[in-house]
Formats: sequence, structure tokens, C-alpha cells
Amino acid sequence: MLLLSFALLIVIIFIILIAVFRRVLNQNVIMATKHLEELNEDYDKKEKEIDKRLEEAKRAAEELVVRAQEEVEKEKLRIIKEAETERDKILKEARAGGEEMMQQADKSRQLLLSELDERIAKEAVNKACELIQHTLPEQLKQDIHSQWIKELTEASLNQISLLHLPEDLHEINVTSAFSLREEERKGLSKKLKELLGRSVTLKEDIDPGIVAGVVVTIGSVVLDGSLKNKIKEQAESIEDGNG
Repeated sequence: MLLLSFALLIVIIFIILIAVFRRVLNQNVIMATKHLEELNEDYDKKEKEIDKRLEEAKRAAEELVVRAQEEVEKEKLRIIKEAETERDKILKEARAGGEEMMQQADKSRQLLLSELDERIAKEAVNKACELIQHTLPEQLKQDIHSQWIKELTEASLNQISLLHLPEDLHEINVTSAFSLREEERKGLSKKLKELLGRSVTLKEDIDPGIVAGVVVTIGSVVLDGSLKNKIKEQAESIEDGNG
């Protein structure tokens, strides 16, 4: 009977242990399940947070791409505008440079033509004087020479009175086609003394190239009463009339 009671006690204790063990086990399972649910919720929460951040990052990236594209387009338009402005500037400068070159070329051409015309006119006058010098009779040239010296003495030298000449001027150059006769020399000296108010010395030079007449040089003033100058003046007058 004691043995049976002991066995029954053992069975009861075993049942109690099993019940306690099941309860502890159930509690552990419940706790583990709850923990798993919490982990799952936390995982879902973190997954949503990650998805949210990914979505925000995606939107930010798209905004950066759009902004970068806009900046690239703006920079492209700016570069194109600057290139067009620079092109227009280069074209304008090139056009201005071309026009300036054309103007300079035209000026050079006009200057060259003017120099050629002047040289031709000068050569023509020299050639005309040379022909006249070899064609006119010597006596006729001397008569013209004497007549123009007389005219120069009586009229042309009066221009000196209107000029401001140096006070220390005592020598005057006279270039003559022929040697001055004594009366011509005295007449010139007398006239110059009257006009200048002092005696002067005549320095004479002979130049058959002026054909007839004289060239009187008083300081920086030149009174040209030569046939060569008359021909030159007449040629210029004809040329101006034609122009």
C-alpha cells in the first residue's frame, strides 16, 4: 500500500512537472513568438524606412539629374550665345579691318597716282623747258629774261614789304638764267634796299635750266620770276581747268 502511494505520488509529481514544464514551455514559446513578431514588426518598419529613404534618394537623384540637365542646357545656351557674340565680333572686326585695308589701299593708290601725276607734271615742265631752251633763239630768251627782271624789279618785289623778314638778313640769293647786266644788278640792289631799309649783298648763281628770268630767295621767301615757273603755273592752271 505504501508502495502504491509512493508510485501515485511520483505520478502526480511527474504530472505536475509536466504541467509546469508545458506552462514554462508555452510561456517561452509565447515570448519567443512575441519576440519574433516584434522583430518582424521592426524589420517591416526598417524595411519601410529603407524603402522611404530609397524613394527619397531616388527623387533627390531625379531632381539632381533634372537640375543638372537644366544647368547643362543653360551652359549650352550661354556658350552658344557667347560663341555667336564672339563670331559677330570677329566678323565685325574682320569687316572693319577689311574696310580699313581697302581705305588704306585706296589712299595709297591715290597717293601713288598723285605722286605719279606730280612726277609726270614735273618731267613735262622740265621737258618743255628743255625744248624751249633749245628751240627759242638766244636773243629772244635774253630779251624775255631782261623784260621779266624789269617786271620783277618794278612790281613783284613790292610783296616783300608785306613780309616779316629777319633784321640780320644782309645777303640775298639770285638765281638767273643769264648773267645779270650791271644795270639789272644795280636796279635789283636799289629796289631791295628801298624795301628792306638797308643795304644787301646779292649772291648770284647761273642756271640755264630756268630758261629766262630770275629766282630771288630772301631768307625763307622765294620769288620765282623764271620762264620755267611760268610754264609750271600755266600747266597747273590747265590741269585744274580740266579737272
